[in-house]
Amino acid sequence: MPARSSKRSKSADGSPHPGGLAARLGLGPRTVVGLRAAGWTALAALLVAGGMIGVPTLKRRAEARNLEFDGPIEVRFIGGPSWFEADDLRSGLAATVRNAIGEDRATTRDAGLKRALEGLERTGWFERVTQVRWVDPTTVAVEAEWVVPVALVDGTLAGGERRSFLVDSEGRRLELDYPIGAAGLPELLRIKGASQVVPPPPGERWGDDVDAALALHGVIRDAPWYGLVRSIDTRRHARDREVELHTDHSTIVWGSPPGEWTLAENTDRDKILIVEQLATDGYLKADAIYDIRSFDIHRDDAILDFRYRDPEAR
Repeated sequence: MPARSSKRSKSADGSPHPGGLAARLGLGPRTVVGLRAAGWTALAALLVAGGMIGVPTLKRRAEARNLEFDGPIEVRFIGGPSWFEADDLRSGLAATVRNAIGEDRATTRDAGLKRALEGLERTGWFERVTQVRWVDPTTVAVEAEWVVPVALVDGTLAGGERRSFLVDSEGRRLELDYPIGAAGLPELLRIKGASQVVPPPPGERWGDDVDAALALHGVIRDAPWYGLVRSIDTRRHARDREVELHTDHSTIVWGSPPGEWTLAENTDRDKILIVEQLATDGYLKADAIYDIRSFDIHRDDAILDFRYRDPEAR
């Protein structure tokens, strides 16, 4: 019996064989390869187009959900220093962020965050604001490098009110001030007699005399008697380039601040030792003026019998 011939017009699964179809249409191998490539390209384009149509829709839905939250924004300051716990400062900086964002609460846009970053940098409380970002639709996180407040400078507002203004270690004014003599002031050095009575805008340096006081503060802050110092007076700096220290009872005429030392004066190290002995011997409990600029130590123009406790320390 003659063998039956098998039909090859279809593949094993019953679908038309692409090779046979190409042969019937008279298409060559290169044409077939080109058509396959064009088909895959068209499929990829359709997928991309679908994604491009879908992503904006998802963004709009997310923004709509975010805008439904009308409660206050929580502002988190990541890694804030320990002295930052003051409620008035924290609430003030948080308000700066909230006011900058305003109604622009869509977490998919960053215009409000950029305004918040710029607003925080203008306060003068930061060396650099590195990032302001959404944590969730109701929370914003702030990451920054903080400045360090070191002193209070007495000044006068434009309306005539006397206030004490915070400055950092570079002499830049910070956006926080207090009534002079008010209870609960920060335990910081007080600088009096600044020639620039009206304070500069937040973030700007106060002036050379405040810089001189801060330079002196940097030299004496580790001295054993530093806790007796209540203020540095700079009234003589503009004219004589000199500064004074005030304790609860005494005035110490320091003379030239660090960096402006003259050969006619004791060195800063000598002056620190002199004040140490004055404190040890109880002289600073008297209402008196001590001029320690030269080796002849004067108390209200009367020469003191002063000697170093350790002669080899000279």
